[in-house]
Amino acid sequence: MKKILLNFHVTKTREQVQDYVALMFEFPDYYGKNLDAFYDMLTELGEDTCVGVFGTGDGPERDECLVRYLDQVSLVLRDAQEENPHLCVIFQEFEKNFENNEGEAL
Repeated sequence: MKKILLNFHVTKTREQVQDYVALMFEFPDYYGKNLDAFYDMLTELGEDTCVGVFGTGDGPERDECLVRYLDQVSLVLRDAQEENPHLCVIFQEFEKNFENNEGEAL
């Protein structure tokens, strides 16, 4: 099983988020670096992959727009996990592991 730890504390912009996930997942050069392309790549993973997700919440010096974008990234990861049986995603924030697709706690 492949294990990937994503620490979004190292990102400051949407572009950095996309560059970071491309690097960490070793996506090919043709990766589109947007949320739709991210979903497509995640649902096409054929190898069992466990992803730990850290640093998606707000914090000091964190731009509100980036926090909203990271919420969208989290939704994409959850949606892709539902679609791809090879993908397992575990979030640092305990409650995010139990949210529905609208971001509401179950």
